[in-house]
Amino acid sequence: MRTQRIVLSNMALAAAAIGLAAPAAAAPSAEAIARNCVVCHGPKEAGQLEIPKLANYPARKMVEMLTGFRDGQKEATIMNRIAKAFTDEQIQALAAHFANQ
Repeated sequence: MRTQRIVLSNMALAAAAIGLAAPAAAAPSAEAIARNCVVCHGPKEAGQLEIPKLANYPARKMVEMLTGFRDGQKEATIMNRIAKAFTDEQIQALAAHFANQ
């Protein structure tokens, strides 16, 4: 009985070590990320006051802006902190998402 528990315990540790214990969580989709944008950019990403409209924003320009925020090349009050979490793929997906609104 004790040997059986040790073997099972070692198998569980080995499975966890090689990544069989649980699949990695998927990165959030552009749509999921975009749901957070409404807080500052307004309903339907229509913009508010000095915060730009995101709907139908040109994709190339969106990639340029988000990459600049993320890489510290563009000043911002909050977007530079938010964009630091975005991968290149997420930036491309967000740009495509908003360009087609």
